[in-house]
Amino acid sequence: MHLQRWDIVFLREDERDATGHPAVVLSGPDVLENPKQLRFNVVMCTKKPPAVMVRTHQVLLNGADGLDFATLVDCGMVVVARKTSVLRPGGRVAHARRAQISVKLRAALGLG
Repeated sequence: MHLQRWDIVFLREDERDATGHPAVVLSGPDVLENPKQLRFNVVMCTKKPPAVMVRTHQVLLNGADGLDFATLVDCGMVVVARKTSVLRPGGRVAHARRAQISVKLRAALGLG
């Protein structure tokens, strides 16, 4: 599978996980296209329950991003994922939400 920054992928949590959890790819082409690089950076996502409010470190994704359900991106922590843990593609983050994710990542990580 060819990965690009801002792709949404479903990652396997362990060997028994058949459906996976959505994540947004953050790494650039130098990591993603290098066969010697076995891992890449993502921010994890979760399905948004109807009554839950979007918190300050989260961004809401939806059908415009290629997802079947409202999904919260947790910009408070960048996670390293194995390329072999990718089960399937899930869409691509829309341009407007890319900017939101970038701003919230910088704020949550204290990068300005």
